[in-house]
Amino acid sequence: MSYERLNLMPPQMRRRTAMRGRHVSWPTEMDNVQELGIIADMQCGGWSTHLLTSKGALYSVGVLDGLRSQIRQAPNGHVQHMQQMKTSPHTLRFPPGFPHPTERYDPATAVEQFSAGRSHVLALSDSGRIWSWDNIDQGAQHVKFLNVDLKEGGKRPQKGTVKKVVAGWNKSAALVEGEGIVLWDPLTLSDDDTEIEDTALVLESATVPDSGHQRSASDHRSRTQPTDSEAIGEVTNFIVLEHLVVFCTHLGKVFASQITWTDETQSASPVFPVPLLFPDSTSDITSESTDTPLATDIQGSFRSFAIFTSDGRVLTGIQDDHLFALSTPGRTAPPLSAIPALQHTNVISIAFGDYHYHALHSTGHITSYGQEPQGCGALGLGGRGDPEGRLRGIRYMGIGGDGRLIPQALVGGRRVWFEKEKKDWIAFITSGGRDPEEARERMRMLAETDVQGEVSEWVEREGNTWEERFGGGATGKTNEQDGEDQLPSYFALSVTAAGWHSGALVLVDEKKADRIRHGCIVHEDQTKDPKLAEDPQAQQRDAEPPGQQSGGFIASTLAWATDMSRWFLGLPTSADAAATAANPGLRRGPRHLTSPFADPVNHGAATGNGQSYVWAADYFPRLRLRDGREMPGSAPFSEWRS
Repeated sequence: MSYERLNLMPPQMRRRTAMRGRHVSWPTEMDNVQELGIIADMQCGGWSTHLLTSKGALYSVGVLDGLRSQIRQAPNGHVQHMQQMKTSPHTLRFPPGFPHPTERYDPATAVEQFSAGRSHVLALSDSGRIWSWDNIDQGAQHVKFLNVDLKEGGKRPQKGTVKKVVAGWNKSAALVEGEGIVLWDPLTLSDDDTEIEDTALVLESATVPDSGHQRSASDHRSRTQPTDSEAIGEVTNFIVLEHLVVFCTHLGKVFASQITWTDETQSASPVFPVPLLFPDSTSDITSESTDTPLATDIQGSFRSFAIFTSDGRVLTGIQDDHLFALSTPGRTAPPLSAIPALQHTNVISIAFGDYHYHALHSTGHITSYGQEPQGCGALGLGGRGDPEGRLRGIRYMGIGGDGRLIPQALVGGRRVWFEKEKKDWIAFITSGGRDPEEARERMRMLAETDVQGEVSEWVEREGNTWEERFGGGATGKTNEQDGEDQLPSYFALSVTAAGWHSGALVLVDEKKADRIRHGCIVHEDQTKDPKLAEDPQAQQRDAEPPGQQSGGFIASTLAWATDMSRWFLGLPTSADAAATAANPGLRRGPRHLTSPFADPVNHGAATGNGQSYVWAADYFPRLRLRDGREMPGSAPFSEWRS
């Protein structure tokens, strides 16, 4: 994950955009977006990230279709690149003759709403026109249908106007007034096509049955014999998964339709209800009782989805469960999952990637769930590898190092942190704190899932009270003297995910962030702190110029990572080898192995300019475990924050 900086009012407030680069596990700023203006929306595609500005202009980074980004051999023998990777925001263009929103406003090209699919992008303009892109370097195609009459301009709503577009995993879709949810294959431009061909006529499309109902006065009549569409209700939102269309209606119900798409048949099955069953009950929350919650929204992508209920609960489901029930007579789908951290915690949206997902809470924080293939960092929790990832509740398994959140992390959730100081703090704890030798046995206990869960929860609470600890007051409290608002220094406005990466739009109060950053550093007037005085060796290390502590970033990082692994396993480090060479007769047992974390900057005890952090004298946490055990060591027991 990562974030980027954008100018926003008031002057001390800025908006940032978060996206994840390759194997980046901590949020990192997105480059070259300051000149784009105010970002109104951000969405991830399978291999790309897309930004919509307040002017209605679309920009993309990455490559739309990663499967067509490889070098291929052309028939004439020449090597030809298909789609080029864009490392900076690139304008999504329209066909020649159509003005771009950055040039002047035109309702036909100013984007009102857009959707990023796995390998294509759909946009709905102010006039109600559908545009489709499958290549960042090529212009858009105007979408029209052979069997569906679309209306542009004029008064909305009216029959034929497009209400919303959704780019799914391998299908495009639009909710058309009076028609319903229309599906079609994503449009592609071949190498022989020209951008002058600005309109594509879709010959093969399918409409989800009974999805075109419109509310009217007749809906209030007696429902003793309602029509099928009246019993289903008017579609309020919908998603397009790999093989399913799932939608919710104004009646608080959820329905799904299976997509069948072959050369011979293109269709959507009759809709079937998705029962909103809780895991601990067989009662359906969509019963006719007036005090039972109803479905209010549906969100999802690829094979996963989430249903929001009117009483603040969030249920998650998997596409394959419903496909199996649909294809097996007498079978019903299993109850939906209810992750504790998502229930009644003011979740306002959920963004799904292939195997991970994020929840945005109304308090402006993001929590992560699922797994990250090959430790790619998609969860945005930091720590690609052991033992750092374990401190956030990630367990790495298999040869590829797939990371999965442990069950304990699903109870309270694990937040995405944006502060660089927290990254340094995590690195410091990972290294064993002020005394790695003293912490060695406790760190090895992280191999136990239960112990890992408790330590990661302790770390979570420490990090979530960051502003209270270093900002001069409790989180969320207004500083009346400075006239500050009640927002935290980093406030997420939206979150997005796709494939193996994620992103977020984040509002940053630079003044608060700087004050908290300042509060994490030990200044000259604090050097007599008795805690620091207990560790004069650490003070001596902190005084060393950073440039003399390592010779080259890449080499030192690789050496540090190797030494960390060897030290954690109880094997000699490079420092041990040097000490043995200098003193051949010296016998060095396991308790005398040298810590590889002598560089205070590398292991999070100091900043890059040589200033020490306030936690430089802290120990690796030592807890009294729930099972009655006390973690070994001579360090004082760590207190729990509420």
